[in-house]
Amino acid sequence: MSAARTLLWLTGLLVAAGCSNARRLANGKPLKNQGPNAILTQYDATAMQWEWLAMKVDAEVASTERDGSFSATIRMARDSVIWVSISPALGVEVARLKLTPDSVFLISKVPNNKFHYAGDYSAIADWLNTPIGFSDLQDVLIGRPMGLDPENDKFISRIDGREYVLISKYKRRTKRVVGLDDKEISPDDSLTIALNPRAYERLRERTDEDDLLIKRHWFDGLSFDPVRDVFDDLYYQRFVTVIRSDFNTTDGGRLPGMIEVLIESPEGVFEVRLDVGRTRLNKAYDFPFEVPEDMEFRDAF
Repeated sequence: MSAARTLLWLTGLLVAAGCSNARRLANGKPLKNQGPNAILTQYDATAMQWEWLAMKVDAEVASTERDGSFSATIRMARDSVIWVSISPALGVEVARLKLTPDSVFLISKVPNNKFHYAGDYSAIADWLNTPIGFSDLQDVLIGRPMGLDPENDKFISRIDGREYVLISKYKRRTKRVVGLDDKEISPDDSLTIALNPRAYERLRERTDEDDLLIKRHWFDGLSFDPVRDVFDDLYYQRFVTVIRSDFNTTDGGRLPGMIEVLIESPEGVFEVRLDVGRTRLNKAYDFPFEVPEDMEFRDAF
């Protein structure tokens, strides 16, 4: 089947499913039951198809240590580069960031705090108190379910009001930690450690960290927009929530107009809210990044 015919088939499938669910909701009935593969297929029908993307965003950041707001210009080349120019309200650039799949580069132009950084993602992980990589940040910015791996992830599907939820299946050891079988979890359950501290530590020592990561992804029941992700990392007791809203249809697919990220860990809380303004698709961009010769180098942010 050609790419055009495949796209036409997927779009028709999405429209049919959306109309069916719209009628069911209008008649006071729940969404139609669908399996994980059907939900992901209908999401794929309107997911962003892109090679280049630029956007303007207004950001608000709040954390245990500091609060602030700024504007940013973001340019991206798919799976290759994320480039960010950060400015305060007056519009004078105070920082420039360039991310590649394995490296992080930063120039700080803040008065009395000018420096540059070049290294891996450990600096960002330390700042956010949670591991994060290039693909995670790209997923957040383009409105793709973060960390979704359809080829390797195994899910159970649930209905949560007007939304579908995919809940990752997990192993027997995870069931002991949570106190619930994966089939017993309700979409909005707050997952906690059910074992006493000594038993938990013994089990944790014998368990891979990925086995104690539970993923949940929410999709709108009509548009199949990916509206929320929740990650319960019971190995490190970290919790991440991504919320997307105000989706718009672009030439490349559906893109959120508002993105919110909440990270909770034993070290503190980090929140960011991105209000996406003007966007431009599939125009090739430069990613200028020149470090002044006399600028101090630091090995951390």
